[in-house]
Amino acid sequence: MKTRLQQTIVPLLLALLPGFIFAQHGEKTFVKAFNLEGNLTVFIDLDGEVEVKTWPEEQMRLLMNVHLENGSDVMLKSLMQAGRYSLQSEELTKGFTVFAPQLEKEVRMRNGQSLVEMISYTLYVPTNVQVLTRKNIGELSLSTQ
Repeated sequence: MKTRLQQTIVPLLLALLPGFIFAQHGEKTFVKAFNLEGNLTVFIDLDGEVEVKTWPEEQMRLLMNVHLENGSDVMLKSLMQAGRYSLQSEELTKGFTVFAPQLEKEVRMRNGQSLVEMISYTLYVPTNVQVLTRKNIGELSLSTQ
């Protein structure tokens, strides 16, 4: 009985093993704080879902959650070291803008496949700051707090 069970389960487990080995996904959360320097309007010029929360601090904190659908943790670390997820900011006359220029570039893997990234953001801002986000390419809209 035991031998028969082993003969059934062992091949089944061996058949499923490659799926677990090759189904690697990379995921990481990056955090960056920004000094708003008195600005009361912030533009988040990034693609992806942006959740806005208020908090009692003077600076703004942005959490970027990156999930690679077809990449590993090693690939994610390499992309991070190359500056892909580097957030930049600039003060404009209309307010404070946050953007990530390296995210505009397409990344291709060795097999020619495009990298599939799912990026979402959680933004913590002072209570008196108005936040505008880009929901569609080139379109800015007021987000709810």
